[in-house]
Amino acid sequence: MTPQELEERVADAERVLALHGKRLEKLEQQKDPAPARPEQAEEIEQEKQAPPTPDISRQLEELKALIRRHDFSMPALQIYAQINSFRDTITRLPKVLPVRHHHHFEDRSRGFILGGVMLLLITALVAGGCLSLYRENSRLRESEVRFRLVRQTYPEAARWADSTYALNPEEAAAWVKELEAKQLTPESKEAGGTNQE
Repeated sequence: MTPQELEERVADAERVLALHGKRLEKLEQQKDPAPARPEQAEEIEQEKQAPPTPDISRQLEELKALIRRHDFSMPALQIYAQINSFRDTITRLPKVLPVRHHHHFEDRSRGFILGGVMLLLITALVAGGCLSLYRENSRLRESEVRFRLVRQTYPEAARWADSTYALNPEEAAAWVKELEAKQLTPESKEAGGTNQE
């Protein structure tokens, strides 16, 4: 219903009430009208006993103003149209939606892949370095135990080795290699063993 139709209906209701009010006033002014039929006499009696109708013209004017201010028919039509469009959309949806899994590497992920490979490479290098250092520390600990054993057993020989090394470390290292090379026998060379410790 449009606001104009509502206004027309309210105006018609006002007119009808106004006409009824005028008729009631005329009937009240006539003290004893002569009824043409006995049924009309009963109706006139009942109308006289009925309370007067209240004046509702002010309330009707307020209703008219509200109807003019707010268009109540438009939102209802819009809601109905939206509900129908939702129904149509829902009926067009398939019962099972197809899903495709497509896994691949894009250009953007190349940096992450290279970064991961680099981290694995660095981890492998660090693990290899740690293993090498662990072996070297084990060998040095064995040499330390041997040197401490010599120091405790032959303190003068240990002092001579310390002083010789302290004077010239490079020359002492070369001299030790020469002595070890002279001590190697042909049998130990063939076996592949060394006495360097």
